[in-house]
Amino acid sequence: MKITLAAIATGLLLSVASLAGAAPLELSGTATIKFQSETADQMPQQSGTMTTLTLRGEQPLGRNFSVYARLAAQYASNPLLADYDLEIHGEDKKFVASIDQFGILYKPGGFSFNLGRQEALIGKTALLYSRSETNVGYGTFVDGLSFEGPVGKIDVSGIAARENNLGLPNNSLYALRAGYNLSKSTNLGVTWGNYRVHDGDTTNHWAIDASATRGKLSFIGEYTQSNASQQNKAYALSLNYDFNGKTAVYLTHFRVEANADMGGQSDFDNDNRGIYYGLTHAFTDKLSLEVIFKDQFLLSDDSKNSKLEIWLKNKF
Repeated sequence: MKITLAAIATGLLLSVASLAGAAPLELSGTATIKFQSETADQMPQQSGTMTTLTLRGEQPLGRNFSVYARLAAQYASNPLLADYDLEIHGEDKKFVASIDQFGILYKPGGFSFNLGRQEALIGKTALLYSRSETNVGYGTFVDGLSFEGPVGKIDVSGIAARENNLGLPNNSLYALRAGYNLSKSTNLGVTWGNYRVHDGDTTNHWAIDASATRGKLSFIGEYTQSNASQQNKAYALSLNYDFNGKTAVYLTHFRVEANADMGGQSDFDNDNRGIYYGLTHAFTDKLSLEVIFKDQFLLSDDSKNSKLEIWLKNKF
């Protein structure tokens, strides 16, 4: 089934490019090298390098419609740290390549609608749920419909999707967010989410967020809670200081209890609390560096764990 869908998407993308009068095929991509090292109490240290290449094609069809597909490949020197699903590809698999995103875009006015296989981020800081574009391969994204756009001073976005998991347990997720622009530099938002486990429990989630920029300093904070009976709260608070438009540092404090996010898939590690220390630098408008140190503690037993990530990313 996954091969059939990918083949259809690829064939459609290539065939429409040859239609008379069609706009040129738009190509973009990234080449990324990430070094990662992880430590945890009473566990051996893990480290490795992930080299990733993505190529995205978008073919305009006219009248605000277009189709897209993404080819992604990753080599992981240590598969345990890879950004692909080891349950699908195997624990010893060091290289994966596949067409992992495809669909139809509709962009009327300031709105954008996406129907297809895509990444999903729920919450202003992705505190509730994250299957981000840094993932690679089958089983790491969602299939569904998402939208975003402005309504006056309010930014609205939403998604209704099913996880592209292995086999039958394709859990469903739904979310809506509305953010009000108090000014050009200040926004307040509220998010509702619903997560339904295949043949299992359903949880409802809500979140509030705030963001503001004052000169070189910016702030973003988010708090979320689910209707689970216990361990149902999470928050993330982040400060960023931009020195000169090229180099910035940030600090993020977070806490995610076991039942607070949607399916244990927050952008912050589930059942953890800690601080992220980060530095970003743009060498050019395409080449950038990011260094992140994640100092964390498990909430369940207060044991310490940490992660160091160094990203070098080039867009083309």
